[in-house]
Amino acid sequence: MIIRLGLVSQFIIFLVAPLVPAIVGCRSNSTHVAWPRPVTMTRQERHLQQQQEYCEWQTIEHARRDAYDYLEEHILTFDRPFRETMGFTSNDSNAVDGLADGLVGPTIEYALQAKVLFRYTDELPREIWEEYVLNYLHLNEARSNWRPYLFQKLSSLIQEETTSLTQAVFILNTYMWQRLAAPGTSSITFVAGSTPLIFDPMSVLVYGYGSCTGLSILFASALRAVGVPARVAGTAAWNNVPEHGNHNWIEVWHDGWHFLEPTASDDEDADRIERDPCERWFCHASRWNGTQAFAARLEGAINGTFFPLAWEQGNEAIPAENRTAYYQQTCGQCAQLVL
Repeated sequence: MIIRLGLVSQFIIFLVAPLVPAIVGCRSNSTHVAWPRPVTMTRQERHLQQQQEYCEWQTIEHARRDAYDYLEEHILTFDRPFRETMGFTSNDSNAVDGLADGLVGPTIEYALQAKVLFRYTDELPREIWEEYVLNYLHLNEARSNWRPYLFQKLSSLIQEETTSLTQAVFILNTYMWQRLAAPGTSSITFVAGSTPLIFDPMSVLVYGYGSCTGLSILFASALRAVGVPARVAGTAAWNNVPEHGNHNWIEVWHDGWHFLEPTASDDEDADRIERDPCERWFCHASRWNGTQAFAARLEGAINGTFFPLAWEQGNEAIPAENRTAYYQQTCGQCAQLVL
């Protein structure tokens, strides 16, 4: 049975008893968006979850409005002078004839379309979806309308029946580089030293290559385009020594954050969430002696933390989460690979 608890703001909240068939579960459709339980829960709420499923339903129109409000509320400081160019307008009737509305409209529409289309998005808490799927930016790359193109090019790789988020990540990392290859080439490739000339998604697509930063931004953007929460992570200096170089990779949210590398090549040995972290070239103790790692955010810096940009030192415009302790613990137990 389904028990209606009532209307809360724009939401209708239901408790779904375990005996209800799975098809009645927390599944978005063409008229409503479904949100499961938030990430943060009290002990009482966790106990309740063991007894029954929980779901919040929101109409598509309300979801669209909330998505707009969320993005507008979290415009980064250096983007604010261009808010109308990006599509944040107070009155749609003021739009000048012949001008497009900016990237905000397509961003919201395609993010909601992926939410409805792909079943693995049913498990995403609303706050994770907003910050790491709906979000149109990663670092200080040029802002562009990448989502419609990536959705149209890549959504067919992810079958509607794909229920596993980890499977979707592996499929994209295996095949997206060939699917998105520039004309006359077989795959997007890695070229060191490309940032900051080439590191926004559309530039990487046009040139057909990118550094670790550009490939990570493109990979995270592609994942967001098909509804997978992703963010860019990295270090500005190995061992806190600039001469040792920097590196970027991505993290994917699947009941917590997991890291992997974009595998831009024409083989099928793609990195995947389930891989042993010690198999990644930078995940060993010597790499993390003095190294600090960060993951980019949108909502605000945690404890005043900002993402250090190796190509623009001193820039404190990108809010971040300090992930150093996680990587030191995870990689500190790994011996260096002999290649």
